[in-house]
Amino acid sequence: MTNASPSAPAPTPDLIGSAPHLNRHLVLRTPHSYTSWPSHLDSVSSLYKELASWGRQKGLSDVGFAFSDSGLVDGEVVEWDTKRPRFEKPDSREVEELEAWLYPDFVKVPSPISVSNLTQLGSFYSSLPSLPSQAPPPTPQTSKPPPRRAHIYVCTHASRDCRCGDLGEPLYQALVKEARWRKIGGAMGEGDDNGDGVRIGRISHIGGHKYAGNALVYKEGGAGDWYGFLRDSDAGRLLDEALSPSEDPWWPRWRGRLGLKPEVTRSIYAERTANEPSLLKTSRKRDERPRKILGDPVPLVFKSWDGEDVFEVNGFEGESVMEVARRHDLPSILATCGGHCECATCHVHINPAFSTTTTSAIDSNIRTPTAVPNYPQLPPVSEEEEDQLEFALGRNENSRLSCQIPVSKELGSWISAGGTISLPRY
Repeated sequence: MTNASPSAPAPTPDLIGSAPHLNRHLVLRTPHSYTSWPSHLDSVSSLYKELASWGRQKGLSDVGFAFSDSGLVDGEVVEWDTKRPRFEKPDSREVEELEAWLYPDFVKVPSPISVSNLTQLGSFYSSLPSLPSQAPPPTPQTSKPPPRRAHIYVCTHASRDCRCGDLGEPLYQALVKEARWRKIGGAMGEGDDNGDGVRIGRISHIGGHKYAGNALVYKEGGAGDWYGFLRDSDAGRLLDEALSPSEDPWWPRWRGRLGLKPEVTRSIYAERTANEPSLLKTSRKRDERPRKILGDPVPLVFKSWDGEDVFEVNGFEGESVMEVARRHDLPSILATCGGHCECATCHVHINPAFSTTTTSAIDSNIRTPTAVPNYPQLPPVSEEEEDQLEFALGRNENSRLSCQIPVSKELGSWISAGGTISLPRY
């Protein structure tokens, strides 16, 4: 009798270790609305441009810089030109003096940062305690108290990549709404950011568009973790992570941590999840549904059950039709199981498009037009999906669960040929 060979370890997802290797992260608060950020901020901000140059001169390649739109002055919003060409020089007449926070130290830089006082910033940076050459690896739950404060930054830099805008902004709004409802915080700038609780802000380009939505969770006295593949439905879980006393990250959504090199991040993930498979389980003890890298935008068309309303929206390759519907808040798509094929509340009708062809009538030379149904190429219905469709109200021969339909260029081509996805009445 031979012993069964152990199964090979699961490959580490591309998401893990996708965060850049940074030891510190400087986030400057600008009064310019996130909706006016151009794709490259160094085309409009002399300070942003000088900071990058200053960092290289000082040998601070391990320090990241980003802008947050939480620096409004007396509620006044300043606009930039979103269409400004990448290689334009910024207007040197605009004087920028911006507050900034440095992480993982979780300290506010004492003086506003401007082009003229970068020397002071260098002195402040030099006065900080040295960080270890490598951040300590995540550890399981400890008895230490939860962090008093946490800051969450969500990338919403839509002009840099539309995926960050389409997925980041709904996540930001959901986080702020949930934090207010729980009475644990809110948006940055709403109150005293030095106070207890969680503050949420938008942030400019941080890299990794294909992993959108992206968020950074910085805890006072704790780690600085980067997360990806987030949706607005993840807001509650992300807030839980921000206030957790554990040094463990949310493993299935983890991109990396300040102070950890990408290869170290991947090694830690592989070892911990192999020894503790439960780390990849949800609160219901089921596997986290893996999310795929987001590709190109795909135009989709949904219709209401009565055909009165038409919803033209964009999805992305790599997500499901259910995720697109949820993100755009389309009616009748509840998806209460979160896309695990355990309910029928994301039920839709994939009604065929019809193309016109001509056929010869029998025993006649007359050719008559005939409508030919055109169905999209979709994955076959699985047994699990068939079981759940039994509970779908208004089910017919064109019924599918939208969580089981991937967004693809082929689906987009079918839509452009006249296909539509019909939403159920209930």
